[in-house]
Amino acid sequence: MTFPPHALESLVQAQAPEPFHGIVWRTHWNNVDATDWSLSLRSSGRYHRGRDLESDTAAWAALYTSRAPEVAVWEMVRRSAVRDLRFLKNNVLSELDVDLSAVLDLTDPSRVELSQDDLTGSDATICQSIGRVAFQRGIQGLLVPSATQLGTNLVCFPQNFTASSIVRLVRSTELPLSEFRQHLVGPSE
Repeated sequence: MTFPPHALESLVQAQAPEPFHGIVWRTHWNNVDATDWSLSLRSSGRYHRGRDLESDTAAWAALYTSRAPEVAVWEMVRRSAVRDLRFLKNNVLSELDVDLSAVLDLTDPSRVELSQDDLTGSDATICQSIGRVAFQRGIQGLLVPSATQLGTNLVCFPQNFTASSIVRLVRSTELPLSEFRQHLVGPSE
């Protein structure tokens, strides 16, 4: 679906933000802090635009998390250029406690006149536009369908956090690679 920028802006502006408190998971490199969002400024993602596409002043950061641990792992697998165990061994799964006051729930895309494919397909243009409008509006996060189509993600905009915003590490663990081995390398290995 193609939306002019002002139409997307109206759709996002019409949504009322709500508080979010809960546990989310994030798969990340083991040498990066679980709550570190600074690397997102280097390159763009589904709901943010980094310095690869924007100037320093126009880029905005995102911390991508998932509502279930398996979704966080499959998000990493989906994004990985090398989808094998060697790459995943450099990652950990972190559980985070999150408390935000202004989150938009876009888990039902039809509520904002979008389709599931608009939010999960290979073209991230609409998602980045939504992210821009939400970020500029001061929204702290978006609940969105995972591009893996396995669950829900919480995309946080840390630059909009307030003094009462919480994203706190509960624990980090090694990835349960044995559970994913068959899916990643095939049953014959």
